[in-house]
Amino acid sequence: MVAALVVCLSGVYAQNIKPDSAFYSQAAGRAIDLFNTAIADQSEIYNGVVYEFTPRGPKGSVYLDDKNFCTPSLIRYNGTAYKNIPVMYDVFNDEMVAFSPASVYFILRQEKLTDVYLAGHHFIYVDAANGADIKPGYYDVLYDGKTTVLVKLIKTPHKSVTETVVEVIYSDESEIYIKKSGKFMQVDSKGDVISIFKDRKKELKQYLRSNKIKFNEDKEGSVARLARYYDQITH
Repeated sequence: MVAALVVCLSGVYAQNIKPDSAFYSQAAGRAIDLFNTAIADQSEIYNGVVYEFTPRGPKGSVYLDDKNFCTPSLIRYNGTAYKNIPVMYDVFNDEMVAFSPASVYFILRQEKLTDVYLAGHHFIYVDAANGADIKPGYYDVLYDGKTTVLVKLIKTPHKSVTETVVEVIYSDESEIYIKKSGKFMQVDSKGDVISIFKDRKKELKQYLRSNKIKFNEDKEGSVARLARYYDQITH
């Protein structure tokens, strides 16, 4: 039996996430380690379609942070937590890709994958079949309280045409959504956010001024901070 892929997370996971505190206690973490090692390459996660790489463009790529290699990640697959699974995210095709003990890159099955902690991000899969009013796919969770802030990462291809060659350039874009009262609403400006939280409009404007939050300099972070503050003052 091939040993499970266990790679040290220190220095790779950055300071954003402490994997052992994300899902489980230290004792539960030890049990998961033993389980992961015991099942090795018989694990149910190693049953996806083989992945084919997309060539890098002259500028940008289809991958998260333009990294076309796997990073040790924590995932929840079919209700089970697995640590140190090598994963990369193909943003353009919206596919989470893993590397198996058999040295094969494969696509993790969306209907089984509920959480991916990858390179400082927490991705969840939103399924339209579950009643969500946004398009299905992987979303980055920026804040999850009474309200929720999700970001849909997007890679947009553009053709660069010269006299001798046609090249594809990928640009990074994103869509921000706030979930309030069970409904997702897309936001793009400070006014959009204030409109959703209009019952606390005065307090939120004061919060922006007091904390010198420059919305356009960090749009995603600003939306998350406003949602968190809104939840605090409406408890």
